[in-house]
Amino acid sequence: MTATVVSHENAVTPEAESIPTRNPHRSPVNPYVRMIAVRFAQMIPTAVIASFLTFALVRIIPGGPAEALLGPNGSDESIAALNERLGLNQPLLVQYWNWVVSALHGDLGTSLQNSAPVGPQIFARLPASAELVVLALLLSAVVAIPLGVWTATRQGRRSDGLTRTISGIGLAVPDFFLAIVLVDVFALGLGVLPVLGWVPLGDDVIANLSHLVLPATALAAGAASIAVRQTRAAMIETLSGDYVRTARAMGIDERKIVWRYALRNIVPTIVTVYGLLAVAMLGATVILEQIFVLPGLGSALVIAIDTRDYPMLQGIVLLFVVIVLLVNILVDIVNNMISPQLRKGTIS
Repeated sequence: MTATVVSHENAVTPEAESIPTRNPHRSPVNPYVRMIAVRFAQMIPTAVIASFLTFALVRIIPGGPAEALLGPNGSDESIAALNERLGLNQPLLVQYWNWVVSALHGDLGTSLQNSAPVGPQIFARLPASAELVVLALLLSAVVAIPLGVWTATRQGRRSDGLTRTISGIGLAVPDFFLAIVLVDVFALGLGVLPVLGWVPLGDDVIANLSHLVLPATALAAGAASIAVRQTRAAMIETLSGDYVRTARAMGIDERKIVWRYALRNIVPTIVTVYGLLAVAMLGATVILEQIFVLPGLGSALVIAIDTRDYPMLQGIVLLFVVIVLLVNILVDIVNNMISPQLRKGTIS
């Protein structure tokens, strides 16, 4: 009876089909283009505020690049002369404005440690961090999404309780501690994986993955624990919906209901969760790259803070901010594309 009513409601007569419909309030601009333009417009003030806060806060750190470069034996006169040569004696707003103008022209400054341009050094380190985060996201997704869906269908059983217990342990164990354990077991103990270092992907794919599998696993463990719980909760809510009960009453195979219909409805939740996890992983690379001696942005950030290399520090933080904002925009775009409402042209 229900199926008959639905088919009548969705029936469209030839006459109605031939009548063109038009929304008078719809903008002639493609809604996806408009949404992307709005997101990028919102991105500009966020990047400016974040960069200025970073610019100001790093100068509050005791000491400075002049003291770091000259060492403990540097006199007050030599420190003052070096600060003047570096432009660090100018007012903060003047320094920030000069940096912004140079950055808009593609010049992020010169490293105070090696006198080399900051931009090429940052982008040379980007592949190591990017590969680490991407591999960790893939490992997490491959484990967490199927496991979260499966445990949702076994709510209240022993397997569900065991999965929640393991995910709770994964949330409680810090990434850096798990990384040390993995190194001790698989690298030092069994000797099946290299301990430290990194090989570029273009040089040797196998060597590249063998150097990244341990840090990626340590990074993925906590993310998988979060993703399992979020996927499970979203799937349980979806499986309790009216349309699922109707599908079961119609005799549709349970696996088809779960893995085709219900899973498709929680995709926006999964995309949002992994967008947040990608941002969190980017921050976690700061510690893991130090443990595994990876030449990424995280290790470069630690060195820049330690040596008070302001241009390098500001360039890395600016790139982090841009990456975070781009990830948020990408999540919005994907969620809008897979939302049924947005296929009608009502993009939020």
